[in-house]
Amino acid sequence: MATRERGSLPPLLGEVIIRVMKPARSTPAEQKSHWEKTFTESEAFFGDEPSSFARKAMAHLKEHQVRSLLEIGCGQGRDTFFLAEGGIAVTALDYSETAVTEVAQRAAKAGLAGRIRVRAHDVRERLPFAGETFDACYSHMLLCMELSTAEIAFILHETWRTLKPGGLALYSVRSNFDKHYRTGTHLAEDIYQIGGFSVHFFTESKVHQLSKGYEIMAIDRMEEGSLPRDLFCVIMRKGRAPESWDLDPLEEKNMSDPLDKEAPEPAPGKT
Repeated sequence: MATRERGSLPPLLGEVIIRVMKPARSTPAEQKSHWEKTFTESEAFFGDEPSSFARKAMAHLKEHQVRSLLEIGCGQGRDTFFLAEGGIAVTALDYSETAVTEVAQRAAKAGLAGRIRVRAHDVRERLPFAGETFDACYSHMLLCMELSTAEIAFILHETWRTLKPGGLALYSVRSNFDKHYRTGTHLAEDIYQIGGFSVHFFTESKVHQLSKGYEIMAIDRMEEGSLPRDLFCVIMRKGRAPESWDLDPLEEKNMSDPLDKEAPEPAPGKT
């Protein structure tokens, strides 16, 4: 039976009230199960070759003489091995036990067990490392998974905590210039479910709003894959701690109502 909200006017005689319910976002457990199934069914879901972003990131890592790196959301390790083979000690996290086990086994076979450490971890939780542990933190399309803006802010705060002074934070995310932006099923904020996968799209404004505690060195755009995906490639350096890590209420509101906004912002240059 149709219902109406308290305080609303009664319907006209014969009128039928239809309430359109928004689909619920999946729980962390459901998301983990989805990726366990995905990685179990495919040995190289994202391919065997390193991502274009990893190749781009490597130039910055070498320039800043990075020796230790935390990778969050390593998946099946296509970037992990590329970074380790470049001489970097990589600590790789993923919340898929299947992915972590696979990466560990491959590292042992490749003779890279001393340079690749893996650990199952949900990045919504505090990172299991002491402060100022790593020279850099890297993630390729992790932050554009089904994470709320508040969860993303927490992750970036945690990576800030584990970075050494002046350490680098490098991440890529799907941009609002991506052809799939605002397609599929809208779940919340700028999160859309497309083909069974949930994607949190970023605007350049969101990148700036989530950069507390960091100095932004570069925000570039890149196309990757056969779709192709349009990515923001963000390079930041750890700076001083802000007075507060909380998101500004006005900024948080602006980031939560994507359907009320106009067309995408002017495009920064692609690289």
